Amino acid sequence: MKRIITGLLVLCCCSLLRVVKAQAQVTLTGTIMDKENKLVLPYASILNKSTGRRTYSDKGGFYKITASPKDVVVFSFLGYRSDSVVVSQSSGTETRNISLTVEAKQLRSVEIGTQYTPYQIDSLARRQQFAYILEKRDMPLAGGSTPVGAGIVFSPFTRYSRSEKQKREFKKIFAKAEEERYIDSRYTPQFVSKVTSLKGDSLMLFMRDNYPDYNTMRVMQQEDLIYWITDKYRAWKKK
Repeated sequence: MKRIITGLLVLCCCSLLRVVKAQAQVTLTGTIMDKENKLVLPYASILNKSTGRRTYSDKGGFYKITASPKDVVVFSFLGYRSDSVVVSQSSGTETRNISLTVEAKQLRSVEIGTQYTPYQIDSLARRQQFAYILEKRDMPLAGGSTPVGAGIVFSPFTRYSRSEKQKREFKKIFAKAEEERYIDSRYTPQFVSKVTSLKGDSLMLFMRDNYPDYNTMRVMQQEDLIYWITDKYRAWKKK
């Protein structure tokens, strides 16, 4: 009888421990991005050092990993200093947005003349900062258009490795961010307000509803941009 009671107590204790452990699970989630330029970091590595569980952020830098209270979670990305957090909640979802810093690198000297606009100066500085990724060519597939006798053949495993995916997605995100920065350098609230006389929330709503695309901005001279904003404003007022 005592053995039966002891066995039941052991089973109850094990079940209770499993319930407590299940209740103590936390979903750690958030976005991983570059600290200085706010670029999202795709396929960044997220490692729970306490359990050995590893996952990766998606193309938008979003991540999700299961953890327990006090677990140490480490975040890593190609060319960046790793960072870590300690899970603080006891259950539920804990949101931690992570900003990683580029590893210190010796930057090349770049001559900046008076012919450059402020946008161009900033763009040159950003491209120099991320040159270690942007200047690396993407790996071609083996058996593709690799020149005969080149002596270099890359397998699909190399091309689709985590670091190659990181690099390709980062280049796309960087290019998109540069396009938006160019638009914002010309399509500023101050300039639009001067053309339309809009202020405050009305100005922000108009700019949101009439955000120009990159190709349009590239071909428009400043005078053409004024006419474009004026036409958009007339149509916007009629809505």
